[in-house]
Amino acid sequence: MALTDDRDVARRLAALAEELTAAGYLRSPRWRRAFLAVRRHVFVPRYWHDDDPGAFPARWRMVDRATRDHGEWLDAVYSNRTLATELTGTPAVTGEGMHPQVTSSSTMPGLVLAMLDDLDVADGMTVLEVGTGTGYDAALLCERLGDGLVTSVDLGPELVALARVRLAAHGYHPCLVTGDGAAGVPGRAPFDRVLATCGVGEIPAAWITQSRDGGKILANLSGPFNAHALVLLTVTGDTASGPFLRQSGGFMPRRTDPDLVVDPRAAVHRVATDPTDGHSPLDPRQLYTDPTWGLLAQTHLTGVVSRQVYLDDTENLGTELASPDGTSWALVHHEPDRDGHHLTQAGPRRLWDELDTLHQRWVARDRPDHHRFGLTASPDGPTRLWLDHPERGFT
Repeated sequence: MALTDDRDVARRLAALAEELTAAGYLRSPRWRRAFLAVRRHVFVPRYWHDDDPGAFPARWRMVDRATRDHGEWLDAVYSNRTLATELTGTPAVTGEGMHPQVTSSSTMPGLVLAMLDDLDVADGMTVLEVGTGTGYDAALLCERLGDGLVTSVDLGPELVALARVRLAAHGYHPCLVTGDGAAGVPGRAPFDRVLATCGVGEIPAAWITQSRDGGKILANLSGPFNAHALVLLTVTGDTASGPFLRQSGGFMPRRTDPDLVVDPRAAVHRVATDPTDGHSPLDPRQLYTDPTWGLLAQTHLTGVVSRQVYLDDTENLGTELASPDGTSWALVHHEPDRDGHHLTQAGPRRLWDELDTLHQRWVARDRPDHHRFGLTASPDGPTRLWLDHPERGFT
């Protein structure tokens, strides 16, 4: 007996399309037709399920099409769920052994379709997808535009090879490239649209320079405070500018080495000496608990790395910030004392003072939500935050 029945798959796709339409994810008749034509199970022959979320070590179980879990697998594939498709062992933070970490996933179909609709793709447009993953998103683009207009890049050679086989099985043959997505694909540029399905701390210069004038870039901004937001930028000359979207979603962070889960360049180190001590009224815990404030802070501190650390071998936590070269750094205690949150800073940039000033501006404007903000980026200049309109600067 066949592992999947075409009529059953068509029924499941139709039911999911109705669900996504009712939820507001699937808004375009053209994308609906593409969605109904692409069999997601071809691209997700297996996934990893966490049987005990939050447990350490995680209890991952593989669910695939060829075992007694076949029904569970098919139900999950044709649901609006993000599915973990690749695990990579990393050294456990505590204890011994390796702790599996998700390094690739198949994003929930509703989010993918909403992003494609927001990107405003039209017939004849060329699209660069950064983050091939399973190949499912590329398949939707191929069905909508034709595979000659679709370019997709991913850092992992095995992921790209598998995606190529799966796409070919569905009759699609887009241009697939193995490489760092931040570099784009210059040999296929310029692009009308750039879609990034990986998290980035800033907009890479190549995405701007490889876009046509009037082109659009849709990316997921993420950073050290675990805040995520989708930003839709329009390219004008050598500048890309646009708003954060109401719709949100998180993606796997962009990596620079397929063999490393954690980018070593993101390590915090200190070079500057002669630190100064003081206190701050700003509670660092808000960086992790308030999504809008965390997003504004990490966008302002583009390129700055951060981590939470234990203070002096105690169970008390602090937040540490550092410039990439370590010439400026700050350490602020989470638990306040009678004078506020103890703060140590060093270097030419007073990183925590910058955040304190930014926070005061945000509070003075009644804490506007993230979708009222936008950013402007250029290949040679810093990222600039703005509120409500590009001419109304915020930083």
